Amino acid sequence: MKAIIYALLSAFVWGTAPLIFKLGLKGNVPSIVGIFFHNLTAALVALLSILIVKESINYPYKDLALISFGGFVSGFLGLWLYYQAIKYGQVSVVAPIVASSPLWSSLLAFAFLGESLSLQKLIGTLLVVAGVILLTTSQAGR
Repeated sequence: MKAIIYALLSAFVWGTAPLIFKLGLKGNVPSIVGIFFHNLTAALVALLSILIVKESINYPYKDLALISFGGFVSGFLGLWLYYQAIKYGQVSVVAPIVASSPLWSSLLAFAFLGESLSLQKLIGTLLVVAGVILLTTSQAGR
């Protein structure tokens, strides 16, 4: 239950972020500059949090390297692509397309993490993707 609550809160927070990004990117701020300040702020708040709770950063190199690579993939590359899409497109179209990420997560988790792919998970993932398609095509036709 705890995971579900965190996931719903995360979805809400991430649901508000595109609006904030769009407002910030309306001017002449290049996406790459936006990403720099986005990640700088995140890093400073994370560092402050680590210092406040006195969390250790002494963990296996392999684990930290994988997390760092994930940070590059999502925190830089994915975010840069997302900012480009938000800057030039409508949030109401871009956000649902980006929300198709559960499809990729599910397929990759099945292929590389050995997670089970039950009929229920497959149907749920396909419903999410169908919703993305419906939202995107309804917005694109306007």
